[in-house]
Amino acid sequence: MKLTREERLQLTYQIGDIIEQKCRRCYCNRSDDASFSISICANCPTGQELRQLGRYFDTEPRQRAGKPGNIPDGLTPARVRELNDQGIPDKEISIMFERSPSYVSKLKNKWRKQGVWEGPNRAPKKSKKRKRGSGNGESD
Repeated sequence: MKLTREERLQLTYQIGDIIEQKCRRCYCNRSDDASFSISICANCPTGQELRQLGRYFDTEPRQRAGKPGNIPDGLTPARVRELNDQGIPDKEISIMFERSPSYVSKLKNKWRKQGVWEGPNRAPKKSKKRKRGSGNGESD
């Protein structure tokens, strides 16, 4: 059941009135008069009524944050593997394709679940040569 704008507004006012008249005076919410947050008791008949009224708002499916399958052109498992073999880390690849730094790593996990990606999740790090000797820079 889709509510009209007026019905939604009326329902919002009704919920607000119940909270002001009953929940603000409840012993569960006696912390501070200036507090805007309240707790709704699970066993309280008023809390059950509020939950029932709130269900009218939840009739439509929620919108997802992103569109599925919005992978940039050219970002394939083979291309990512090729760039990793060149020593380019996942964060750099993500930035190259104008995505968040963690995008390629998450994409690899998704590909792994689909069976498309095999192997390590990270590019192998370039080894740094370490100097032998004392660790604090003193000479023997």
